[in-house]
Amino acid sequence: MSNKLTFDDLMAEVERNYKAVEFEGPGGDVFNLRAVPVLPRHERKTVVDAVKLVNSKDADADQQESAIDAVLLAVVDNAEGFKPVLDVLPLGAKATLIKAWSEATQAPEA
Repeated sequence: MSNKLTFDDLMAEVERNYKAVEFEGPGGDVFNLRAVPVLPRHERKTVVDAVKLVNSKDADADQQESAIDAVLLAVVDNAEGFKPVLDVLPLGAKATLIKAWSEATQAPEA
């Protein structure tokens, strides 16, 4: 007897283990902020590079805000729809959103 794992099974398991954070925009649209482990490679790299900039002591507020924007746009499931929402959020709201996303999408403990 063999163990069989299908692509759909694998993806369902990943989605169960790495839940997205739902964010409702001002127009009622719901955006899913996905966990880093479920992102394609190029989006993961964008997130990692942007987080380094956010945490840099040499970055000013504008650079940090741009980096936060890059992270949020990389993890959201609908970047085009989310961009106008992101444009109206103040820095404090973006920081709160990214903190909530970061805390909620931590890898599950083994």
